[in-house]
Amino acid sequence: MKNTLNTSEFIPAPKSSELKSCPFCGSNDVAAWWSAPDRFHLREQVYRLRRCSSCSLVWQYDPPLPEAMTAHYGRNYHKTISKNGDASLERWKQRQARVLPHRSSGALLDLGCSSGAFLEVFKGGPWDLYGIEIDPIQAETARAKGANVFTGDALDAPFAPESFDVITCFHVLEHHYQPRELMQKVWEWLKPGGVFFLVLPNIDSWEACLFRSYWFGLEMPRHLFHFSPKSLQQVSSSIGFDVARLMTPADSYMEHSIRYIFDDLVQGLGFSRVSLSEGQQASLPLKVIRKAFRLSFELVFRHAASLAGRGASIEAVFKKTLSGQASDFSGSNLQVHLNREK
Repeated sequence: MKNTLNTSEFIPAPKSSELKSCPFCGSNDVAAWWSAPDRFHLREQVYRLRRCSSCSLVWQYDPPLPEAMTAHYGRNYHKTISKNGDASLERWKQRQARVLPHRSSGALLDLGCSSGAFLEVFKGGPWDLYGIEIDPIQAETARAKGANVFTGDALDAPFAPESFDVITCFHVLEHHYQPRELMQKVWEWLKPGGVFFLVLPNIDSWEACLFRSYWFGLEMPRHLFHFSPKSLQQVSSSIGFDVARLMTPADSYMEHSIRYIFDDLVQGLGFSRVSLSEGQQASLPLKVIRKAFRLSFELVFRHAASLAGRGASIEAVFKKTLSGQASDFSGSNLQVHLNREK
């Protein structure tokens, strides 16, 4: 039996059919892109994407309204994110190592801090730790680990301008209804010379081109905007950030993307499937197959993609200009060239 949404329980999607220009650069060179359902929960409602040919930004054409979006996450989603975060100490240490060359102490704010696993890596050092988390249960867990956490939407957080030396944002910007406004808020919160470190999926990755609507990085309808290195650099430069680092690391969402294809095939044959959100334990033979896949084809593919600047995610470090002056944003007149780090 499929996990479907009772649409009577949800507020209708906003009518965005009149949006004919790019919400970031203002270009009218916009076309329909892919469409996909919520494969994570095995739901049927289809959501559509549009792409700007000028800056390469991709956005959801008809997303649920903010008041209805909570139902598209659910407790299983937050538990999965928290579980993966708490089990990723080595990854958090690697990201800490990316921060330290730019700042070795000060006030650090993590946007979408979840259970506080990343902030905990800095605990006990010369850091004042802050977080923003929309889920109250995860926010309370982060507080218990020693962070000062605001619960709610980031745009509502009451932090004063020039409060932070470092702001981090790991797989959060793509979830936000107003990503440019959020980046502007980050710019205001940073001290002059402060660092903004973020990671998010790369819509121009080889994996996205290969799997298209089955690519796990789409995360419909939770991911509202999809960035390429080009579109991310354009918007950051328009706000006033300098690019200190912009690259596509050797990440991969390939296993989950293949799982989505398999789910679709099985359901097409009339069989039921347990959704990825349910977190079913893999059998031993499947674990062996997955391990072999990770150490062979996936390993070669993701490293080759990274070297080509087409990795599955984008990792960027932006700096607030020392002058503390934001640059003007002139919509479709903005032209910024991309310099990928190989």
